[in-house]
Amino acid sequence: MEPIYIFTLTGAFAMGAALSARQVSHDIIDQAKLNNADAQIPEVTVPARYLFAGNLAAVALIVSLVYGGQNFAWWIPVSSLVVSFPAIYYIFLRRILKATVGSLVYAGLALIGMIPMIQQWVA
Repeated sequence: MEPIYIFTLTGAFAMGAALSARQVSHDIIDQAKLNNADAQIPEVTVPARYLFAGNLAAVALIVSLVYGGQNFAWWIPVSSLVVSFPAIYYIFLRRILKATVGSLVYAGLALIGMIPMIQQWVA
């Protein structure tokens, strides 16, 4: 498989998972604020699976950027991080799955995308 496809798909899914996990966290915190508008806001906990998926996706995004930096000119990973990956998330991925399911599915897809990267590094 071509390195540009591996880089783009893995990076887009990793960015999508990280942004979806962030959205889940913000939704839970906002819901707690609405439910306890008059009382003191209690400590809010976000389910660990979403935090784990978001952190794992952030690591996958960094690995994807390193892979892109080794295979392409420096501006390709940088422009993808700033423009392409967020655009793919906000235009396509966010509309396909809700944030709760999306953070888990996209993190899994990003991990699957890391397999060819690691195989190429080892070989």
